[in-house]
Amino acid sequence: MSDASNGTADPSNVPWSGKRALVTGSTRGLGRTIAEHLAQRGVTLVLSGRTEQEVHKSVSELSSFGVQITGIPADLSNTSEAHRLAEAAIDAVGKLDILVNNAGMSIRSDFWSVSDKDWDHQVNVNFRSPFILAQYAARNMIDLQTRGRIVNVGTIGARRCHSNACVYDMAKGGVEVMTRNMAYELGPHGIAVNCVVPGAIPIRPGSSFDANSNQRYLRHVPIGRFGTADDIAAAVMYFCDPSTEFTTGQSLLVDGGHATWLPVF
Repeated sequence: MSDASNGTADPSNVPWSGKRALVTGSTRGLGRTIAEHLAQRGVTLVLSGRTEQEVHKSVSELSSFGVQITGIPADLSNTSEAHRLAEAAIDAVGKLDILVNNAGMSIRSDFWSVSDKDWDHQVNVNFRSPFILAQYAARNMIDLQTRGRIVNVGTIGARRCHSNACVYDMAKGGVEVMTRNMAYELGPHGIAVNCVVPGAIPIRPGSSFDANSNQRYLRHVPIGRFGTADDIAAAVMYFCDPSTEFTTGQSLLVDGGHATWLPVF
C-alpha cells in the first residue's frame, strides 16, 4: 500500500488546495487507491460505487484523511444513474475540478455469444456513462471557468486482446478516442483530458489474485513484476496535478513494458 494509507492529508499540498473531485468506482480496487491519493493531497472527494453499503464503508474509512467526503451510490450500467450521479455530485460540492472516470467491468464471453443485455451493460459502464459524466463535468468547468482535469481509465486490452472480452476491450478503445476528441474540444477552455491505460494490475485492494501461482505470466512483463493500484494512481495524479495542464489528449500505457513483448518461436 502507498503512503496514502497513513490516514492524513499532507498540508504542504498547497497547489491542490480547494480542489474537488469525483472518482467513479472508488469503493474498491483502482478507484479506491486513486481516491486515497487525492485525499492525501487534501482534495474534497465525491466517492461512488454500486451499493449504499460499499459507499458508506468507504466514506467512513477515508474520513481519517480529514477531508470532506461525500458518497453517492450509482449503478452506471443504467445511464439514468449516470445523470443522477453527476447532478448529485455537483450539487454536493458546487464545482468539479477533477473527474476520474475509473468505473469499469467485463463480462467474459466469446463474442458470438454476447447477449444484447450483456452488450448494453458493458458499454454503458465502460463508455456511455463516462461520456455522460464528462459532459456534466465539462459544462460545470466551462460555466465556472475552472481549468479542470478529466482523467479516463482504459485498458491494455484496447491495444492487445484480452481473451473473451471483445465488448469490454472495444468500449475501452472508444474511451481513448473519446479522450482525444474531448481534449481537442475542451482545450480552449483550459480543461485537460487524458487517459491512463493499465496493464496487468491484479495486485489491488480487494483482489484475490495469487501472484505465486501466476508467476508464468511475468515472462510477458519486462519490468519483472505485476502492477499495483498505486502504479495507476501515480499516473492519474500526474494528469490531475495543477502543473501538468500542457499535457492533454494523451493515453499513457502503464504496463511494465508488457505491450513490448512479442513471442519468438
